[in-house]
Amino acid sequence: MGAWDIINIIVGIVMGLLMAYQFLYIIIGLFKKKKFKDTKTESTYGILIAGRNEELVIGQLLDSIKKQNYNLEKVKIFVVADNCDAGDKTAEIAREKGAVVYERHNKDEIGKGYALNFLLQNIAKDFPEYDPDGWFVFDADNILDKNYIYEMNKAFNFAGGGNVITSYRASKNYGKTLFSMGASVGFVRECRFLHTPRTVCNMSTHISGTGFLAPKEVLNPKLGWKYTCITEDLEFSCDNLTKGKKILYCDDAIFYDEQPETWKQTYRQRMRWQKGSYLCCKAFTFSFLLKLFKTLKFPFYDFLMFFAPFPILSSSWAIVNGFYAIIESFIKLLMGASFFQEMAFLLLALAQTFILLYLGMFAYGSIAVLKDWKRIKATKKEKILSMFAYPIFMICLIPICFLALFKKVEWKQIKHTNSVDIEDINKSAEKTK
Repeated sequence: MGAWDIINIIVGIVMGLLMAYQFLYIIIGLFKKKKFKDTKTESTYGILIAGRNEELVIGQLLDSIKKQNYNLEKVKIFVVADNCDAGDKTAEIAREKGAVVYERHNKDEIGKGYALNFLLQNIAKDFPEYDPDGWFVFDADNILDKNYIYEMNKAFNFAGGGNVITSYRASKNYGKTLFSMGASVGFVRECRFLHTPRTVCNMSTHISGTGFLAPKEVLNPKLGWKYTCITEDLEFSCDNLTKGKKILYCDDAIFYDEQPETWKQTYRQRMRWQKGSYLCCKAFTFSFLLKLFKTLKFPFYDFLMFFAPFPILSSSWAIVNGFYAIIESFIKLLMGASFFQEMAFLLLALAQTFILLYLGMFAYGSIAVLKDWKRIKATKKEKILSMFAYPIFMICLIPICFLALFKKVEWKQIKHTNSVDIEDINKSAEKTK
């Protein structure tokens, strides 16, 4: 055994130990979930929706809100039509559906964070006496299960203390393409093996852009929305953790979200997410390390492993190993080794790495799909195909981890075209049983 092999073993052991707790997360996610008791309290809620050129989908979201199994007198909807093109009917449709609508036109400050801040400032100005118990935040392409607000209200009244609640993110277009399958499985896995175990263990999780509820102690129109990073959701999550606020997860509150169906859409979305993750890493890593050593609270360590240096370090080490193998083969060629033999060795090593990576991700994604099999609104064929698509999807994302380090990334719109309502989703699910 050479020196490089020994180094690899040591690095592997260290990384394995750092992430070993994730196996416990999987076990908890498979066998446990947090149940929230019924409550007689019907809290009041404001709903914030930001949309840009969303005329094809925003009506379905507003209709799903109106069909909630909840006292709608306790709910008020606010929409910001953000930088919509001329002729787009997002604002018009939202007004027809009964929402309070503001239109924003600002080409210098682009992104959901700026849109939410604009919306909250206008609410504070025009509705100074309006003071709901909490605020929902949705994207315009979302659709809510009929019991969504009812279930979130249970969790909200249980949590108390100014804590945020996030929810189960299902897919409107689960089986459309390899990319929508991969992204959909990713959110199933996230809900099952990150959100669930963290909440069961009474720790904070994170929000994923949409489908969350913040109490008025955390989200207040008079204070606006200060999170304007290209991943405002992660910035919001990290900031709340540093302030001692928890983000809990309600597994019974289900909403549906549209996933990118092409590589171009996927690349644009994931590049923004990855770059935003690095920006948050830069902004919060030192603070998390300081609080970890000062308080010894595990959530700070968990967040460091989730979004900070570990993913890029592990990927970088794999690339270093690849370069080492290439250099080693080149040296052997200079010393007279057979070219075909060395090429065969390299190809074999590459194939082994790919197979191991694929099998690991296949197992991780498949366990999540099998666990949530009945909940996923797709055909049996689509569910099975998604288990094979997920590792390919994740491997395709690896280059983005490195490109995002150097590439300047700005917020760009991803068009939503899946104009379906909650009845369409439920009917489709009935046909697959």
